[in-house]
This record gives sequence, C-alpha cells and structure tokens, in this order.
Amino acid sequence: MLRNTTALLTKACFCLLIAQFATAQERIVSTDAAVTQVLFALGADAQLVGVDTTSELPEGYRILPEVGYHRALSAEGLLSLDPTLVIGSEQIGPPTVLKALGSAGIPLLQLRPALTIDELQWNIAEIAKRTNSTAAASILQTRIAQQAKHLESLKFPNTRMVFVLSVEPGKLRIAGTGTTADAFIKLLGGTNIADFDAYRTLSSEALLALDPAVMLVAGHEGNSPAKVLELNPILQYVSAARIHQLYEVNAANLVAGLAPGAVIEAAFLAARIGEQVDGS
Repeated sequence: MLRNTTALLTKACFCLLIAQFATAQERIVSTDAAVTQVLFALGADAQLVGVDTTSELPEGYRILPEVGYHRALSAEGLLSLDPTLVIGSEQIGPPTVLKALGSAGIPLLQLRPALTIDELQWNIAEIAKRTNSTAAASILQTRIAQQAKHLESLKFPNTRMVFVLSVEPGKLRIAGTGTTADAFIKLLGGTNIADFDAYRTLSSEALLALDPAVMLVAGHEGNSPAKVLELNPILQYVSAARIHQLYEVNAANLVAGLAPGAVIEAAFLAARIGEQVDGS
C-alpha cells in the first residue's frame, strides 16, 4: 500500500514538474498594448518574446523585439521569434499574417476589442486561461471592478466631450461612436459630441461650433492639448479651453479596445474634471 502511494505521489510530482516546465517554455507574442498590459498585470510577462509597436514596457525592462503595428504586422518578424502563442485583437492584420501563422501551426488567440468593462474582464479571463494565471486574473478583475464602481460615483452625465486622435493645422481627427475613444468617454460618463461612426476629420471651425466642454487628446507622436491650440488657435475659444478642461490621454491605453490602464486613467481624469467643476 505504501509503495503504491509513493509511486502515485512520485507520478503526480513528475506531472506537475512537466506542466510547470511547459508553462515556463511558453513563447508569447503580444500584438497590442492592451494584451501586453494584461500579461504584465497577471505576472505572465516572463513568457513574452515579442510585442507590437504600441506596447509600453516598464522602464529598464529587458529589450523585446517589435513585430510592427497590430494592423500591419510582419509575418517574417513573428515567425522568427518561434512563438508558441500569438495574442491580439480581432483587428490583427494583414490577412497574409494570419495565413502564415496558420500554415506554421502557431496558435492565435484573437480577442474582441473591449468597449466595456465587462468585455475587458472577459478578455482578461481568456488570457489568463492561456497563461495559467487564473488566480492572478481574479485579483486583477476585482481591482478593475472596484475602479469601475468608483468611476460610477464620479461621472458627469450630459457633459459634452470630444476625443481628438490627431491634429493638423486647421483640422482635427475626431473619434465617433463605436471607437475605443468613445468607450473611454462613456467611462467618464460624458456625452460624445461626435454624431458619426468611427473617425472623421473636422475643421477647427466645425469643432468650435460644436463647443465641447471637455477635450481629450490622444498623447502620441507629439500630440498634446498644447499642440492642438498651437496648430488651431481658434480653439482657444471653445468652452473646454476657456475653463481649462483639456486633457491628454495615453493612447496606448486605447489601441485595440480598453486596456486596464484606461480604467485607471479614467478615474484619474474624472477626479481632475471634478476639481474643475467644483472650482467653477
């Protein structure tokens, strides 16, 4: 009896070691910033062997190869990293890359871009399943749920907001409905002044006429609220500028759906907006 028990324990320990070894050998390529954030939050970043150009790594972190922008990935770059799993959104492209991964037998986990807290929580759970991180996922999901609940208490219903993706002299690229930027506005409880789908370029005069009370600007490649006003001086007369409600938003939090960092940033901005409202 003792011999059988010892044999069973030995076999169980051996299987556990094999499972741990297999997990340690996982080679993951993340193709968008949201996935990369989740992997770090789950403590699964040791499995990363490559990231896309939008992913932000902690200062001083080991250097990871980049495989391009998530909509314009390099098949050669991906395959050269010998991944055992590629994770990204449904927006991964071009199609030739998906075909190359399929031909090479490399598993691909594609997630729907999260436009709500519930969808973000679902994505976290899916990533956790594939990285053996379900315990860490539970902690992360609880934290996000708490942040979301806090946001509910800070919302500003009917506050007219606009999200500027990019800016040029005399014109701005504005986020409409169905975009991650629109989802971010909803996190703040605001009303998106854009009444169109996807993104559209508006003249600075058109934006002035819409007169948003809060202006959010995607921070990337020199984009900033100051740049918006520098290239479009007329916008100093919109309500958002007159009452100092221009805010920069980290674009990496909104690349392919809401990232965990988007919820944190929304809570931070909501508090700042609230300070301005209370002080007005």
